[in-house]
Amino acid sequence: MAKQGFQTKGFISLLTFGSFIIMSVTGIVLYTAPQGRIAYWVTWKFWSLEKNQWEAVHIVSCFFFIIVGVYHLINNWTLLKNYLAGKIAGGLKMKKELAISALIILVIILGPMYRIAPFTYILEFSDYLKKSWIISKEYEPPFGHAEEVSLRVLAKRVNIDLEKALPELKAKGIQADPGDSLLKIAKANKTSPMRIFQVMKKFEVAAPPAIAAAPTGAKGPVFTPDLVDEKFAGTGVGRKTLGEVIQQTGVDPAKVKERLAKNKVEMKEGDTFHDIADKRKVTPMEILKVVLVENYELK
Repeated sequence: MAKQGFQTKGFISLLTFGSFIIMSVTGIVLYTAPQGRIAYWVTWKFWSLEKNQWEAVHIVSCFFFIIVGVYHLINNWTLLKNYLAGKIAGGLKMKKELAISALIILVIILGPMYRIAPFTYILEFSDYLKKSWIISKEYEPPFGHAEEVSLRVLAKRVNIDLEKALPELKAKGIQADPGDSLLKIAKANKTSPMRIFQVMKKFEVAAPPAIAAAPTGAKGPVFTPDLVDEKFAGTGVGRKTLGEVIQQTGVDPAKVKERLAKNKVEMKEGDTFHDIADKRKVTPMEILKVVLVENYELK
């Protein structure tokens, strides 16, 4: 029996089917997954994958599906062109079907955009499923991206006696450096930021201390890493551009350029902190510290 050669068309069909399955499964998981602030706070996982991993797989599978689809289209372009030419030459006989299908596609696009029922039911059901993961108030972080700030700053923000909390964490088998973020401590101890906060919360005291303003030096305000965390954590830093932060803080643009260059960070005034942080595999707060803190170095 002659050895069968490599079947390119069959191979592409299998790749298309496989990427479609992955894209569908990840889409369903993300449809039901908790919101990011909850997922990162409780270290949410499904099939041993965290939410950001599911998002990464979904994006790559969608991108791969498009590539395979384009290749399939190019590979069968002659057949498709002849088919369309034949239909046009013979007269279009499915005018009604074409009009209805085009209308349905238009409705599918505009319905969710303008929050028209029944499309809103699909979106609202997703919101319901996402919120259903919050089974108690403890599943809510005290402020946005609380897992990204250091233990010391968290204690200041929510007014916890850190000197009493640290021995309690140690007694619970949690090794913690006050200068490390909750997320880093949680990963090192194989637990969640929420669990660490639960242990510390009993040492919360009554009157919260005021957050000090950044002292002003000869060339603008002087920031420390902790002060950056205190003032900016949970304020939507990721959505802000470099230009907005410079204007908001009054920091010297020349100093900013120098600090970014020292850390080999390429960032323009119109770039958001989220986009640059993604490229460097760090948090937006880390990039903000590079911008505001003298001699700060990315780890």
